[in-house]
Amino acid sequence: MVKTRRDDPAEEVFRNISSERKHLIDEHSALRNTEAYKGAMRQIDRYILDYGLGISAIELSATRHPPFFEQLIFLRIKPHFVQSMIAASQLIKVGLHDPAKREMRFLVEASVKALWLDQSSRLPQQLNAAGDAVAARTVEEKAAALDGLGRERFGEVVDSLQFGMLDASGSSAYRQSAKSLYSTLSTITHISSRNVERDLANFEKGKHFAFETVADVDAIARLLRQVLDLALASHFEAFDHNLVGDLFEPPFQPGWSFLKMPLVASIDRHFDYKHERRARRGASK
Repeated sequence: MVKTRRDDPAEEVFRNISSERKHLIDEHSALRNTEAYKGAMRQIDRYILDYGLGISAIELSATRHPPFFEQLIFLRIKPHFVQSMIAASQLIKVGLHDPAKREMRFLVEASVKALWLDQSSRLPQQLNAAGDAVAARTVEEKAAALDGLGRERFGEVVDSLQFGMLDASGSSAYRQSAKSLYSTLSTITHISSRNVERDLANFEKGKHFAFETVADVDAIARLLRQVLDLALASHFEAFDHNLVGDLFEPPFQPGWSFLKMPLVASIDRHFDYKHERRARRGASK
């Protein structure tokens, strides 16, 4: 007896798959309309907007001394930072967390290496006539030096940084955060057995990408917060520290989220000596 399409087991399998998929989509759509989910997404937006405020404030302050734009590479590659942080936020919103993490890795690497170069670190590949290492001074020289700062040198770059506003505790926290974030985020840059095994395990549990829970969004928001805290601390350290003091006293309002984050908060504490701040707190008249 020839089976009809109604008797085709393959058709029933596909019908069940389609039904289950629709159920998951409807269930996740309902989740995305909950206040808890919307609140988690608003937190992502807040971090992005507050990061944008911080880096834009630096850029605006830099206009007081135009040569900064010829000397500081972090100012000139601001579009890269902005594009990555916007891309990360949009990817998170559509449930693509691994691609978002790849953008975060770029932010970590770029902000740390730009800081290293803008500190006029001595570059062994650049020698003067006497054979001594010389520092890259212009944006063009620093851009050329970037290719020599490969992945294998990241830890060396972090360890050699010198901080002017982060105290000993803040400096230690910066180094630890930079290395930890870079290591964690590098695991999803290339395809690996670890990634595939994770995905297979999630598939067996019925967990698929783009069907993230509130807990998933909260987790990646915490990661984004750490990345942007490190990036902003790098930008502030790379800039003129006296002008950074002008930014912190009083333009950044108490509601600016990064004032509560470890690295930027450490830089903020550096300016507790300022008269305006002491007077406001009643420490001096």
